[in-house]
Amino acid sequence: MLNKLKAFAPGGKPALIKALADAWPAMEAAGIDTPLRISHFMAQIFVESGGLRVAEENLRYSASRLCAVWPKRFPTLQSAEPFANNPQALANKVYGGRMGNEKPGDGWRYRGRGPKQITGRDNYRAIGREMGLDLEGDPDLLLDPKNGVRAAIAFWVMNGCNAPADRNDIRGVTRKVNGGYNGLADRRAAFRRAVAIWGEGEVSEIGKPASRSNIGKASLFAGGLASSGIGSQLYEVSSAIESGQSISTSLGISLFTLVLLVAVFVLLVYIFRDRLFIAKHEGL
Repeated sequence: MLNKLKAFAPGGKPALIKALADAWPAMEAAGIDTPLRISHFMAQIFVESGGLRVAEENLRYSASRLCAVWPKRFPTLQSAEPFANNPQALANKVYGGRMGNEKPGDGWRYRGRGPKQITGRDNYRAIGREMGLDLEGDPDLLLDPKNGVRAAIAFWVMNGCNAPADRNDIRGVTRKVNGGYNGLADRRAAFRRAVAIWGEGEVSEIGKPASRSNIGKASLFAGGLASSGIGSQLYEVSSAIESGQSISTSLGISLFTLVLLVAVFVLLVYIFRDRLFIAKHEGL
């Protein structure tokens, strides 16, 4: 398992990777024991921990980045300036008054820690109770890789993440883990990496039939055109190349139109192959 984890996160911290390998029996005992569940679990903590490298939330942001990440809290650069590159003030601003953070300084005290980035007094208290540790009293206990991994497993189970994982619903899993859809594209990419390692041939990236996705429908439409004659024309084009004839002449179109059609066709193929995955995991 250690080798698989290293292949999954080659830049990960050795201590965290070892902690995950050691916790594998605990994961299985918690029901994270199928290719789908394992792949989704690993994808989520990979992104939450910055590729299994980060044990503590990085709250150093420029003013412009704050406006992008929290547009409602920081609608203007002027409103963001006091919190730019000011982690403690930022944590108290964005986390204070919610998730059980009621006392002054709670936002900073209960910032994200561990590979899951456990955040908020309520979560520290509940997960600590589940683990038999006083995380509320000593939040830094989650900086220990072993405790951090245990907390990630506990959070996964307590929040019912196996259910959307069983449906292969990456949006549903992300919503439970993140509270929104932040970094969804990164989570999807990490899921693909996980599937390649733990999918065991049982998890498909292809997803729903093409006809059930918008992109799939467009592709089927294109396929219908092909069956109407484009395929035979392409064959004639290849023959024309071999015989030295002009491609554009053989098709009866201008060279510019031919180049444009080829470019569009290549682009559609690229989008279709890449987005078939999205068709499954976002229900498009």
